[in-house]
Amino acid sequence: MSRSDICRHYTRGGLLDRLLVALARSGHDPDRLAPEDLEGFDEMHVGGRAATRSLGELLALGPGMQVLDIGSGLGGAARYFALAAGCHVTGIDLTFELVAAARELTRRVGLAHRVHMLVADACQLPFSDESFDAAYTIHVGMNIADKPGFYRQAARVLKPDANFAIFDLVRARGEPDLPVPWAESPQMSHLVSVDELVALVEAAGLRVVALRDRSAFARESMQRSHERALRLSGESGGSAPIVMGERFREKIAHLAAALADGRLGACELLARRK
Repeated sequence: MSRSDICRHYTRGGLLDRLLVALARSGHDPDRLAPEDLEGFDEMHVGGRAATRSLGELLALGPGMQVLDIGSGLGGAARYFALAAGCHVTGIDLTFELVAAARELTRRVGLAHRVHMLVADACQLPFSDESFDAAYTIHVGMNIADKPGFYRQAARVLKPDANFAIFDLVRARGEPDLPVPWAESPQMSHLVSVDELVALVEAAGLRVVALRDRSAFARESMQRSHERALRLSGESGGSAPIVMGERFREKIAHLAAALADGRLGACELLARRK
């Protein structure tokens, strides 16, 4: 599966305008947005803000730190960390439309001086060695076949002893039915087990220091998301219909089912650059 296929999967056309319309329908003024207005619209991963906050506890970010978000999507996690920790976050994503929307949302909430978004490939990061004090990735590895290259690049741009955190879905007892939010064909989905993930991260020059099973959290979160998706009308009430497209209910249902029956799990991992 090529990089252009991945970009097409996440490109819907008119993304920013549709998000702004959805925000307006939810009672927010698109021209006077505050960061908290975007909650529920700008975090595309399982568990949303609660998951972001949990990962932040692992990362232990602080004021002035230079942080890298690999696969930043609409920029929700990057903006949250910049505001909560006072750090500077650089987000990269392969999909131009997501980056363009993330930049504009960041500008509208007044965080453009702390959060910068770039179009870039996670397996070919455009940064010098040892550029960042910390890095993280949320629900990105499932789309990446070249995981050794992915994690080597993350390690390369981190300073010695810098933290690297992952929140990802993992294969437990099988594969999910398709489509799911990150894939519509088997060629787009590259799930690994927890043991495989740990081995890949360690082989890249990172030392795993913490591992948390988040399967129960993910299962409960996706059950709520599934119930909410069934109630949604059109593109109001969140970004899922806009980002995932017409089959968003089916994608959410398949992911919820795979977590419920144990085919998939979820984990948080914290590693340090050796």
